[in-house]
Amino acid sequence: MNKLLILILVLTNIYANVVNLSEADKKYIKTHVFTCITTGTWAPFNTLNNGKLEGISIDFWKTIKHKLHLKSKCIIAPEWEKVLEAIKTQKADITLGTDITEDKVGYAYFTKPYAIFPIVIATKNNIGFIASMHFLKNKKIAIGKNYTVYNIIKKHYPNYKIIPTKNIKEALNLVSEGKVFAAIDIMPVLIYNINKYEFANLKIAGKTPFVFKMRFMVSKKNKRLVNILNKAIDTIQPQQKKQFYSKWISIIYQQGFSLKEILIIVFIFVFLIFILSLWIFFLKKEIKKRKILEKELKKLSISDSLTGIFNRYKIETSLKQQISYSKRHYTPLSIIFFDIDHFKKINDTYGHKTGDFVLKEMSKLVKNNLREYDIFGRWGGEEFIIILPNTTLSKATLVAEKLKNVIEKHKFKYIDHLTCSFGVTEFITEDSLESFINRADTYMYEAKKRGRNLVISDLNI
Repeated sequence: MNKLLILILVLTNIYANVVNLSEADKKYIKTHVFTCITTGTWAPFNTLNNGKLEGISIDFWKTIKHKLHLKSKCIIAPEWEKVLEAIKTQKADITLGTDITEDKVGYAYFTKPYAIFPIVIATKNNIGFIASMHFLKNKKIAIGKNYTVYNIIKKHYPNYKIIPTKNIKEALNLVSEGKVFAAIDIMPVLIYNINKYEFANLKIAGKTPFVFKMRFMVSKKNKRLVNILNKAIDTIQPQQKKQFYSKWISIIYQQGFSLKEILIIVFIFVFLIFILSLWIFFLKKEIKKRKILEKELKKLSISDSLTGIFNRYKIETSLKQQISYSKRHYTPLSIIFFDIDHFKKINDTYGHKTGDFVLKEMSKLVKNNLREYDIFGRWGGEEFIIILPNTTLSKATLVAEKLKNVIEKHKFKYIDHLTCSFGVTEFITEDSLESFINRADTYMYEAKKRGRNLVISDLNI
């Protein structure tokens, strides 16, 4: 019975991933080579990394191509205007990430959305929660020139002071320098660029009433392609979409109350009770909610979405600060770099869901065995790093040995046994951030070479 159930589930999953194409569709695909065009300047949707296109939109496109067996070549345009011009003049067949706007409908077709994200507002950290676009009236707002978001905001708020920029990085720079009040774009774009370029004085302060529906845009000569792409989009499973997103974004945006909702509630209280004290109490309560939301947004922007410990961005920022402090005050500073032994085998044997649970359980175990002021975070995948302020190499090595033993002896819920390999090193004057981390990383891999479940440091290398 169990084998039959497994077979049914496997067949169901295979069927769900099959694109149901007509013979005419198949012939159309077989006889065409499609030219795609995109920029490499809109991370995390499409960005250039060592000359190679990467990003959320690129992952979706590769998946679609694989499902449909499409033959294609891709042009990297220097700016978004060139992409629009190529689609308009039919020099390219498809671009990978945009939404429908009135100006583009005249010369292009659009697929159904393959992803939907809120359009949000970034400001300096000292600005409170923005519950309505009305708050931005008479304030300068930076948005990427001719981006879909630019056209949406310009259409609905034609009298607002919108400053067009070359790209989102330039928009965030203007906010950071106080030259404009806010920048607006899709949530993943703002979060990614704030973290990547270390705009420590910026945050997501609120959202607009709009969402961005990510679609493929196709030139007018390829109408049949739209229907084919829609069929392929329907076969992409939610879990696969989640994997695409988690590679690039790890923050969850939580909404506050809109200004309209606040006014309605206030009106009801005033109308029914007419007691000023209750109205004041409500306002104080709402302010408290906003502060909690701001605190939560800040926490999410520095936390790993799976384990709840610090993410890589926060670890790098903290390590820079600790190095600076150590140099000024001549205090010792050590780090521990470690990862889980044979973690791929755990995923392959027990499944990724169990692997995620092991990462969470192990993170909690390690955190409970560190000092309150030690800084613990996830570097990526199954790799972790611990910053030990005011700690010598010998003491840091003892901490690593303790953690090794604690993990090895711990009875995990879903697996029989777990070990980790550790690299430990102490900061020296000649170190840069990169050399400091790389040395610990090298020691960790040396521990793996020597048989795993070991601690390697400057003391025993």
